[in-house]
Amino acid sequence: MLVTEQSNRSNQRHSLVFSVVVAVVISLLALKWQLALFALPLAYGVYHLMRRRTLRRIKVLAEPLPDTWEEVLLKNVVFYQALDEAGRERFRNLVKVFIDEVPVTGIRTDVDDITHVLVAASATIPIFGFEDWEYSGLGEILIYPGAFNEEYQTDQGVSRNTLGMIGVNHLSGVMILSKPDLISGFKNHKDKRNVGIHEFAHLVDKADGAVDGLPNRVAGDVAAPWIGWVAEELKRDPRAREEIDDYAYTNEAEYFAVLSEYFFEAPEHLQRRHPEVYGMMRKMYHQDTRSFLSRVKPRARRVGRNSPCPCGSSKKYKKCCSQKTKRGMKLNA
Repeated sequence: MLVTEQSNRSNQRHSLVFSVVVAVVISLLALKWQLALFALPLAYGVYHLMRRRTLRRIKVLAEPLPDTWEEVLLKNVVFYQALDEAGRERFRNLVKVFIDEVPVTGIRTDVDDITHVLVAASATIPIFGFEDWEYSGLGEILIYPGAFNEEYQTDQGVSRNTLGMIGVNHLSGVMILSKPDLISGFKNHKDKRNVGIHEFAHLVDKADGAVDGLPNRVAGDVAAPWIGWVAEELKRDPRAREEIDDYAYTNEAEYFAVLSEYFFEAPEHLQRRHPEVYGMMRKMYHQDTRSFLSRVKPRARRVGRNSPCPCGSSKKYKKCCSQKTKRGMKLNA
């Protein structure tokens, strides 16, 4: 999605060559039919049509990231917090291009800055290690006010167990995400659950045309071991699946998407329990998240006086540990 000097020159060269070919064809036709000369401006139009997306991206990349978007990233996205300044600049650029090109529409809910930026962050994280990437075929993202069912209903009283999905058939090119679940996926970075990353992992998988749990960018030395591993995992006795969420065992595609959540949410857990799987995913995504995310130190959570006490007493903090702390200060004085 990013434009480099090399890619810009390449696009410019291809656009020029193609427009010249169109001009030559029109000139040859004009030898027999002079009215064809009126079509020569078509060559100019072809050049600008082929340059349009690249030029627009150059313009978008030149603009600074809005402060409100930066604040969302710093407060909610641990992946972004772990980056050095060069990495953050790349991340910001990917977010800007994604937001500019992919419509995000709220269905009976609003799309605020937090929602919009977290959608873009969900799209950026899985492909951050790729030198060049395009989410081709993604036309729109729909944000629902909550979980939904197979008929896309969110009404009270219906069974709602779907947090996100990529559309098929008449919804091909559309992604649907539950707004509260998208946001909660970034609140707890260690819970191994992030519906945004999960659904964009499906799109990484789908880049070769099939959602089959094997992305097309998998290196040759990883493809066979991964296929073998997943095949054996799907045969496992359900009673022996305590390490991985049960939903992963739906099929090969869901196994890849769920393991992607583990890879980006709790890589140290994945590497410790299944080092061979972590190694394969590291090669698939071209990222070493265990080493990378360990740079982020957990922030101390601020507890309000009327919040439930973190010690688990079910009392308010001001009537529990807050008082203990005060008494301790007096005794130590």
